[in-house]
Amino acid sequence: MKLTDLKDLRVIKKSLSPEPEKAPVQNQPRKRSIELRSKEEEHACNEGLFKGQKVRMMDTNDTVTIVGFGKDFYELELDGLTIRAVRSEFIPINADEDRKLRAAIPSRSTKKSADEPLRSEDPLSDLTVDLHIERIPGSDGIPEWAALDFQMNYFRQVLRQNLKHKGKRIVFIHGVGDGILAQAIRKELDEVFALSCSYTFGPMGATNVTIR
Repeated sequence: MKLTDLKDLRVIKKSLSPEPEKAPVQNQPRKRSIELRSKEEEHACNEGLFKGQKVRMMDTNDTVTIVGFGKDFYELELDGLTIRAVRSEFIPINADEDRKLRAAIPSRSTKKSADEPLRSEDPLSDLTVDLHIERIPGSDGIPEWAALDFQMNYFRQVLRQNLKHKGKRIVFIHGVGDGILAQAIRKELDEVFALSCSYTFGPMGATNVTIR
């Protein structure tokens, strides 16, 4: 074969050269992202709570958002502010139960029923408050798991509305039962209202509180 120019030579050389073998494609290891949770976040997860969840404050009826977890407390966002609250101070929002609780939890702006024993006509006269769940106004429809929180929030409202009446005595009837409500009341008096109230054990199933 006669080669006429350099171009023909290059064509022949290319046809005779073996193609380089392609290196086998190796399987690349997949990157695995492991999400590590803190003990506080793990505890919250076990209770069905998570960041970004909407919950409702028991005493103010405000809707807040969970933004963080701490030891024995939760960080909640309310109108751009971050507040701390313990688990008993809020409840997760559920479509059906939330509707019942919003209508049932006493509100500062709603008109109290005539038989609600938050204040007496004479500010210094003794006041008796029955904390049995069925005796608290607005308790219809409260689920069993929220009963204690509802009772405690009613107890706090009674105290706060009467703190300005120094010397006033309030008898809280909590019954005997398993003693959980009585213990919760006395713990609250010791830890929250210790400077403004004193208390004594009354008759069986009652605690006598005196406003200082």
